Order: sequence, then C-alpha cells, then structure tokens
Amino acid sequence: MTATVVFASGKGGVGKSTVAVNVAAALAREGVRIGLVDADVYGPDIPAMVGLTRRTPARSVTLWQRDLPPLEPVERFGIPIVSAQFLLSEEQALDWSAPLVALLLRRLVTDVAWPAEPDLLLVDVPPGTGDLQQDLLGLVPDAQVVLVVTPQHAAHLDCRKMVSMLRRRKTALLGGVENMSGYACPSCGHQTPLFPPVAAEHAIWAEDVERLGAIPFHPTTGHVHAPVVVTDPDAAASREFTTVARRIAERVG
Repeated sequence: MTATVVFASGKGGVGKSTVAVNVAAALAREGVRIGLVDADVYGPDIPAMVGLTRRTPARSVTLWQRDLPPLEPVERFGIPIVSAQFLLSEEQALDWSAPLVALLLRRLVTDVAWPAEPDLLLVDVPPGTGDLQQDLLGLVPDAQVVLVVTPQHAAHLDCRKMVSMLRRRKTALLGGVENMSGYACPSCGHQTPLFPPVAAEHAIWAEDVERLGAIPFHPTTGHVHAPVVVTDPDAAASREFTTVARRIAERVG
C-alpha cells in the first residue's frame, strides 16, 4: 500500500521543491519505489530541477471527460514524475480559476498511471495555508507532512501557522527539515551560518516538531538539471539529504 508524504512550507523561497527532489532521488537510489508529484501548480519547478522542459505551448488542456486516460509520468534518475508543468510550456502561466486548479490537483494526485505501485508517493505542494493546500490534504487524508524551513525568523513564523493548521485538521506531521542551514567548507567541513537564526522560542522546533535534518547550502542545489545527491553524492548536503530520506522512510514504514 502506498504511503503519501507531503512537502509543505509556510512561505516560498525556502527550497521545498529542492528538498522533495533530493529526498526522492536519495530514496530511489536505495531501492524504494517512488512517485513524485509536483503539485506546486503556480510554481512547478521540479521538471527544471531534473532537466525536463516542454517547449511547445499548449493550445488546450483537458482535465475531465468520459474515459479520459490517466496521466503518464516521466522518469528521471529512477523517479517517475508528474507535474503541472508537463501540461504547459515554460513560458505559459497557469492563470486558471480555482475550480479548474482543484480539478488539476485531483488528477495529479489520484489519476496517474505509475509504472509500479509506489512504496512512497511524495507530493510537493504550494507554500501557505490556503484553499489549494487544504484541497490537496483532503484528497489524501492519510498523508503525512514534512515541513521545510530556512533558519530565518520569517520562515519559522509562517511555518508555525502551517503547524497550527495541520494540528487543527489532525493531519500527521512527520517533522521538519531546515534547508540552507549554513555553508559547509569543502576542505575542513566547518559550517558557517548563512542567515541570522531564529530565536529558539520562535522556531517550529519549540512546537514539538521533530527536526529530521539540517541541509547545508550547496552551490549547485536547485540550479543544475539534476539532484545534488546524484551529481555530488559525497557532498555534505547529499549526505544530509540521504539521512533525511532514511528518517522519513523509517517513520512512514
């Protein structure tokens, strides 16, 4: 039976999609059957992170009709992926009404012809606590959530709102990942903070959110067409992504 893990954040720019892609790649490298859903419909960046581009603009998109075939994932680095970006070219905006976006979310999450039943379905959702996030959690009521933050106060402040929403909904919270926790020196391994850290009492960890890992900054993470766990598996960031992936698999499984 497939378990669903949702990657969420209180605000954009914290590297949520980067964490989702690298966790997926780390798990795939260890033999876990993964399905990766890029449900961040207004900023679907996962295809670009794995070197996938649709150049031909779409003239129309069919979201529902009788006997509509399921979506076909595209596999990269051992990860079958579906994304809203597969339906549009890179230059096209997803300027749809909320009901159409809700229908797209339903297709991305529930109507995919995975090559094999995934052990873990990883879903990258838009940042925030609005209708889209709640619609998606309604589609997968048994989902477990991993929160992604950076060390700054604002990231933790907004993520605490996400914690509040999840607990109000009684949605399982696996824990949190701190991304860009610092810069690890490639020579000695010493880590230097990139941002002023949040005060301990304002961090999501003060809300009894388990810290699954802290990912150091890597200069190519999110900026090349492959996950860093694939391109530089011995980097400090790659090792921490792998640790996070194993912890997620242990807690879900």
